[in-house]
Amino acid sequence: MAPTSPARDVAIVAFAQSDHRRRTDELSEVELLMPVLHQVLDATGLKTSDIGFTCSGSSDYLAGRAFSFTMALDGVGAWPPISESHVEMDGAWALYEAWVKILTGEADTALVYGYGKSSPGEVRDVLTRQLDPYYVAPLWPDSVSLAALQAQALVDGGHADEPAFAAVAARSRGAASSNSHAQVRGSRAQGEYVVRPLRTGDCPPVGDGAAAVILAAGERARELCARPAWIRGMDHRIEAHSLGVRD
Repeated sequence: MAPTSPARDVAIVAFAQSDHRRRTDELSEVELLMPVLHQVLDATGLKTSDIGFTCSGSSDYLAGRAFSFTMALDGVGAWPPISESHVEMDGAWALYEAWVKILTGEADTALVYGYGKSSPGEVRDVLTRQLDPYYVAPLWPDSVSLAALQAQALVDGGHADEPAFAAVAARSRGAASSNSHAQVRGSRAQGEYVVRPLRTGDCPPVGDGAAAVILAAGERARELCARPAWIRGMDHRIEAHSLGVRD
């Protein structure tokens, strides 16, 4: 392994995303993903064989079958063998792994993608299967109810209130107004309570979509892109397996 260089510059040199839609019954996960992968590769002029590391993020719970990501990997082109990894989570976590891989000097370029089809099932029920199988999952607390518990803890602690939650949603949808791929964009009413204190406007839409980026280091990034988006740091957090452990 090459010596670690914490100060190595890493940048995003290409980004693409699919239209995020409420349902894509006519498309498989691979069909949803492939145009996005072609788009980021075409933007840089790279081929799959030019990529030093490939990392994907998806959820077998949503797909309903184990190792579902291997189908997408076949679409990427994994022969001859490539250096790749998969995280059973989201594209942000895959991005972090690829960023660290480049920081360590093990690769100069990376292809990162995340995808998912949430529409076929009831997401609030499906995601309970990711909880602690002994103490929490048997209670069947759905994802919105767990988020509501967190939100109520913030309210009770005096750290936030319902108008603050609404402001976050409004800011996000305002930012999405210029994105033609976004499923929900622009201002809208907060709506009825789903699980108090969260209203429909506080909750993300259920939908299907994919996104991909290409990362590159140093001069390689400047060769591939006129204006690389340099990553100066990353803070990625996740809940502990047991509820209420994180401050």
